[in-house]
Amino acid sequence: MAAWVEIKQWKPNIIGQVGDHLIEQKKLVVGLEDELDGAKAAGWAGPAAETAANNLRDRRQALEEFAARLSAAVKIIDETEQYVRDLVLSVMATEDLATKNGYRIENGTVVATEHASGFFTDAMLRMEVQDVLDNAARIDTLLNSVLRRILSGEINDAGAATLATAAEAGEDRVADEQRHRELLAKYQVKTDGTTIWPTGLTAAIAEKAGFKQQRITEAEAAMMNSLQLRKGLLGLKEFADIRQDAIHLAEVRFNKQGLSDGHADAFRHAYWNALLTKRYGEKWASEFATAHERNPTSHHIPVAMDLHNNEVGRQIARANPNASAEQLANLAAQAVEDGRMVVIDRNNTLVPSNELTRSQTREIENNPWPSTNPGRDDDPDPGRPTAKPDQY
Repeated sequence: MAAWVEIKQWKPNIIGQVGDHLIEQKKLVVGLEDELDGAKAAGWAGPAAETAANNLRDRRQALEEFAARLSAAVKIIDETEQYVRDLVLSVMATEDLATKNGYRIENGTVVATEHASGFFTDAMLRMEVQDVLDNAARIDTLLNSVLRRILSGEINDAGAATLATAAEAGEDRVADEQRHRELLAKYQVKTDGTTIWPTGLTAAIAEKAGFKQQRITEAEAAMMNSLQLRKGLLGLKEFADIRQDAIHLAEVRFNKQGLSDGHADAFRHAYWNALLTKRYGEKWASEFATAHERNPTSHHIPVAMDLHNNEVGRQIARANPNASAEQLANLAAQAVEDGRMVVIDRNNTLVPSNELTRSQTREIENNPWPSTNPGRDDDPDPGRPTAKPDQY
């Protein structure tokens, strides 16, 4: 792989020089605060004075925006420098380990010599190489993403009143992007085939329980068929009631704000998973909620949001095994307020739920997610569900 050679050729000192230059520029910009504050025409009145004041406000706003973006660039370049240093050290250590055990690494490929020490060393070296390459890809993705947001104007001063707070806002956006990338990497699942459910005799039974035919994932359908076989009509009715309870309570508690990608959405998923865990056990709840997110039309960003919030809901149920449904709802709502959940902002970034108001989350009605997402085909495959819907 050419990436291995490229990593060896990276020059952290050059990145550091760029970072040092940007730091000096940032200091100069932030240091203009006193001059801006002093740029007021004392005793000057009239149309010309008003025009001058407006121009000054415009210049100040532009400078605050620039301070935010410059600060973001400083932070990501500085962190990239350290990441690169660590990567280069990892490459050197891996190649040294390979040499000592009779191997060599050619463009990211582990090659055994006649003195190779054996299967386990070979496997370990391959894992080390892949880990380095994966880290390099993550660094590259993060750097490109932040720079793209800077150039597109997505990083702004967040309403800052001074150049210093504008610079802090820029740094915060880099931290948001880092967290976003980590969540995207952790909470993903491979897509599944879809099917119409319910069908046949199950359709007649399910309709009485409140289920209408719809297209769901094959894994979901298999788990619903298992639920029907084990618990019958009452089992399906109970499941439907749990789902409806989560939907209804999310609408009521959050005044129908953020039902998609927002705070109500986060609460609904957590509360739903808490109820499923309490009734059917954590393993079944996890497998069903994950199966639900395997729909190929679902975009990977809201999938990450839902998988994360689902997990928080199951954690709440696990930590409070004797809690009532009302208590679980209160705990899920508190998790939203505390920022244990994540929501999606207007820049399509996953952020803690306590960092945005209900009106600041992504507006999906006029900005729907794409329904074709081929990149999800490479996500982790959870395999077929095996849990039975039995309460602990």
